[in-house]
Amino acid sequence: MEEKIKIRHADESDADALASLVAERGFDYPTEISLVCERISHLIGAGDCILVAADQSKVIGMALLHRTRFLHRVPDGRIVSLVVSETYRSRGVGARLIEGAESIFRNRGCGRVEVTSGSAREAAHRFYVRAGYSEQPKRFMKLF
Repeated sequence: MEEKIKIRHADESDADALASLVAERGFDYPTEISLVCERISHLIGAGDCILVAADQSKVIGMALLHRTRFLHRVPDGRIVSLVVSETYRSRGVGARLIEGAESIFRNRGCGRVEVTSGSAREAAHRFYVRAGYSEQPKRFMKLF
């Protein structure tokens, strides 16, 4: 199975598949194709990266990547979101996306990678620990 899965950069032609993945993940944001297409263009134009996992031509997973620069140290990479279609979970797709993300971040000079996951997503937490990530509690946020 794993050999068939290809990891590649997304583009606007993937908007429909990405909208479906975002909806499947349950994000509470609009996922209309036109908005997703606009966001893909904006994110890529701003220097972010969207990876997709494809089985043949079917997009089955995605990872949105962002690099944050600092004055006091090398940049951080951040996996903003990672989604694998439910029917493909626990088959190595998420691990392939993580490997692709880490490779991109290394090539872009990042010193570490951060990923956040909602407190109720225990299966995702176990996945990230298996992938070598450690929990770093304490995050402060202000909603507007």
